[in-house]
Amino acid sequence: MNYKDVIEKMNEALRHEWTGVAQYSQAGFLVTGLWREVYAEKFFGDAKESFGHANLVGEKIVALGGVPTIERNQIKQTDNLDEMLKNALEFEQKAVNIYTEALALAEESGDRALVIFLENILEDEQAGVDEYAKIVRDPAAATSTKKHSSSKVG
Repeated sequence: MNYKDVIEKMNEALRHEWTGVAQYSQAGFLVTGLWREVYAEKFFGDAKESFGHANLVGEKIVALGGVPTIERNQIKQTDNLDEMLKNALEFEQKAVNIYTEALALAEESGDRALVIFLENILEDEQAGVDEYAKIVRDPAAATSTKKHSSSKVG
């Protein structure tokens, strides 16, 4: 069976997951202020999830006869929590799109196990979209997370 197109799309997913490891880790490092305890842990947890997905996808690419990419995309970096959360939502939405495209290719191949494999990751990514959509939509959280770099105590 020829998995060339599926492997190509899965390598796109792998690049995205490597990006997630870096982007979420950087957000965890940079988040400050009142919400640091909550969101640093959240971002580092999401970095671990991205690494876990990268591991699964890389192993599957090899099993299908391909070579996993070591590249990642450009990360979005900011020290503003509101922007971090919006970047995270955008990141998760892109992941859903990539895995949906990979799933369509897998369905064309007729490989049911591969379809289920991709559906499971897609389900995780959609849960991430849902979670960040609820966080970003909360007007109280959005207004309380704006960083005011020019204001100083004293």
